[in-house]
Amino acid sequence: MQARIQAMGKSMGYGADLYQPAQGPTARRYLSRLATLIAGLSLLTVAGCGDGPARVIIFSPLQGTFTTASSVLVQGALVDVNLDAVADVQVNGVSVMPLTGDGLFSVTVPLDPGTIEQPITAEVIGESGGILRDRIMVLYGDSVADGDFSPEGIALRLTEAGLDELEPLVTGLVPLDLATLVPPGSLVIDNYCYQDSIFGCLGRVDATISGSPAPSLSGFDVAMDSMTDFVAGDVTLFDLFFKVDVFAVTGIGFTCHIDVNAATTLILGDYSLSPLAADPEQVDVAQIGGVAVQFGSFSDSTDCDGFFGFIVEAFIGLVISDLQNDFVKPGLEDFLNTPDLAGNTPVAGAIEGALAAVEIAGPIGTAFGVDLEAPLFTVLEDPGGVTLGSDVRITSTFPDPSAPDLIASYDFPQTFPSFGPLAPNGLAYELAVSISTSTFNQLLRAEVEGGLLASTITEFDFGLGLQPITAGLLAILLPPFAALDPAELLQFDIRPAAAPIFSGDLGPAGELATVHLPHLQLLLVPASDPSTVLLAGSIDVIVGVEPSYGIDGLVFDVTPPLPANLTVTLLQNPLYIDVATLDVLLPNLVGLAVPLIADSLGSFPLPDFFGLQLSAVDIARSGDYIGLYFDLSPVPVP
Repeated sequence: MQARIQAMGKSMGYGADLYQPAQGPTARRYLSRLATLIAGLSLLTVAGCGDGPARVIIFSPLQGTFTTASSVLVQGALVDVNLDAVADVQVNGVSVMPLTGDGLFSVTVPLDPGTIEQPITAEVIGESGGILRDRIMVLYGDSVADGDFSPEGIALRLTEAGLDELEPLVTGLVPLDLATLVPPGSLVIDNYCYQDSIFGCLGRVDATISGSPAPSLSGFDVAMDSMTDFVAGDVTLFDLFFKVDVFAVTGIGFTCHIDVNAATTLILGDYSLSPLAADPEQVDVAQIGGVAVQFGSFSDSTDCDGFFGFIVEAFIGLVISDLQNDFVKPGLEDFLNTPDLAGNTPVAGAIEGALAAVEIAGPIGTAFGVDLEAPLFTVLEDPGGVTLGSDVRITSTFPDPSAPDLIASYDFPQTFPSFGPLAPNGLAYELAVSISTSTFNQLLRAEVEGGLLASTITEFDFGLGLQPITAGLLAILLPPFAALDPAELLQFDIRPAAAPIFSGDLGPAGELATVHLPHLQLLLVPASDPSTVLLAGSIDVIVGVEPSYGIDGLVFDVTPPLPANLTVTLLQNPLYIDVATLDVLLPNLVGLAVPLIADSLGSFPLPDFFGLQLSAVDIARSGDYIGLYFDLSPVPVP
């Protein structure tokens, strides 16, 4: 079939008569006319230039080039074209004649700084009006080159309530063992005289920490509270218990015991947060100064009354005082103030370890199927919570060999967001992720390189429900398809030549974002031979997008485009289909296909954070960014 279509194109040369509508309703009459044209027309035929199809090619600038210049130099060539049959060559409607002897042309094309898409179309017009056409899309605006970072691309916010969700994780990472801090056998009272006389001390005792049972506590927790430029990390110990063995060292031999209990003990510490120099994707937590230990009230019980008589209370008071000030307090302070090999004190290390689970890059990159790097450039603490700001670089993990290799993505400078205690809908939240336009565009570029937007449509709803696309079905609308077997299965192949662009604007109907889909390539081909092109064009479409969050993750709900936001350009027409008919029909067909194109954007699952499940609270603008606001809850155990 490819040879037959090419032969038609060569012989007809896309001449003026090629664009006349077929006369008569039958395929027989059409084929008769087609045969006459094949025999008689040679307007743009190959003339010693090769045996390929006649075509025009724009070779500079490259497809999808970004620029902020006021104009661009366009260069191109006519390939396998009979130059004697060329009446004119135009670029964006302006003649570039005369050509060089090799069929080359160049022209400077002005650009419109108010529009992202800057289409450049080269047309070769034959002496009888036939047209060859090529088209590229130049994109006006700043860009981020493939492999570069988008500055300030993601903001992650943990509110005070979100920090509360982290506290159990931090607690589990602090290796606090009271028996290690105050080991059994530790001497609390040394050589205490409990019976004095004019002849000197008649009896002395020692008091030591018992190992049966060893010192213990029922538990502890770490409470984190964000302050201005630091986080308070306070450790509360519950139900401290010490058994103290008292035994005589002189005088009458005896042994007794004192049980000491403290309901709570509070250890106060402050910590600064910053990007970790050795790994900027992690948070460095540093303790500010030493911790302070505050004991609650102690209670006691003893069986020493018979030995100490009236001085037992004074003795127990002394034991508790020495236990607090000489053992427990310095033991806890030494433990909590001593840095490990990494330079972290225990609580600082635990907070750092917990925040490592708030990693932006790995989980999100895995969920989206891309390589995402998100080094922190700042960590901001304020009384409402903690904000982690990251630069972002996104590249394709597994590029699709058939997808375009895109050199850059659209960049739109925006102001880094700030956060309040409530989401824009007025509800409280615990975690927010705000993503810049530039980051979304990097993501979409990497996704397109991985195969996003490439789709094949084999069924269409022409008003009677979904039906397979066949030559016979299209012949009802476009008579030239009657030249093919009516049962021939056809398909529309849609292939991106550039990545979708989040412009930073609200949608045409007030949607959360505007997305430009520039220069989607539309090919109508036989299902049995996709290399044979029956019709080709390009689609530029601007749509409103309303992201939503559901069971499948982040989903882009696309609003059908307004007619003014849909442009279809015919590029190849080897079946001699009436152009005026195509100008009416193609936009309608593409408009019906846009929801199918939107479906190819797919859904993007967002991962669990630090073992907690995300529940959507709101998706809305966060300043210039798009913000996703969540509650956190434990992941259900299957």
